[in-house]
Amino acid sequence: MTTHSSSEDSVGNFRQIDLTQELITGEDVIVIRPGFKIDRLGLPQVWGSKDLLMFFVLRSIRGRYRPTALGYGWIIFRPLLLCLVYVVVFGNMMGVKTDPIPFPLFVFLGISLYLFFSGTVSDTAASLINNAGILSKVYYPRLIVPLTALFVNLMDLLASFVVIALLMVIYGVSPNWDLIYFPVFLGGLALASFVLGLILAAHSIESRDIMMALPVILRVMIYGMPCVYPVHMVPDRLITLYYMNPMASLIQGVRWSLWGEVSPPTWSVLLAVVLTLISGYYALVVFTKAERTMVDSL
Repeated sequence: MTTHSSSEDSVGNFRQIDLTQELITGEDVIVIRPGFKIDRLGLPQVWGSKDLLMFFVLRSIRGRYRPTALGYGWIIFRPLLLCLVYVVVFGNMMGVKTDPIPFPLFVFLGISLYLFFSGTVSDTAASLINNAGILSKVYYPRLIVPLTALFVNLMDLLASFVVIALLMVIYGVSPNWDLIYFPVFLGGLALASFVLGLILAAHSIESRDIMMALPVILRVMIYGMPCVYPVHMVPDRLITLYYMNPMASLIQGVRWSLWGEVSPPTWSVLLAVVLTLISGYYALVVFTKAERTMVDSL
């Protein structure tokens, strides 16, 4: 195998040096080639570091709840407190009806899904800024940082579903065969939330205004999704525009799969799938591009 390198002589001219090395039988040869496109997006590297991802998730969960007096109880108390507020305001004061589903059960599911969505988007968007210290000291697949935010919020959501299942038993609400679609809609909601947060995380490195405006936007978005009110309250003239929001379609799909509520239109589900996949690819591309300079920018 012959390799070439250049060196500078005493008069400043470059001369070519031939280095010839005989390959010994059985000697390992490492060949470095450009990776495939999927490799450049960082997904195989994340899979190879899945133990590190799990460590970060567990560390984040402990760091979030262990210092508090209620500890892990906040996983349940937080949606319960919000649910109580909306039950009083929308149920008692405004008289919103969700028959045959009891309003507390209806709201608790909606609040749990909204907290997951808003928590995933905000935590993912802020993940790079919040971990700037460790990112500048240790190298590991950068995609692990936003993925940690996703899985931490997903653990909270799964804990909330234990309460939802208990409330369904108490109120006598039984799922039907549509329950087989529940993982599909919940997975779609998780993926769409993460993709949105990942895009914001990549762009927030250069534009910190995103993190200032995001909390306000997320608080308003709860009224653009069927979280605290039934979808039949949306005027007919706005229903098409309403379902163009992928989150509205996916959250309504979760409701439908759990207890047979009004199903989202098929076109809105397909639109949500297409937008999520396209946005997902864009998110990985823009995140990989930002990864080259994120340490200096952060």
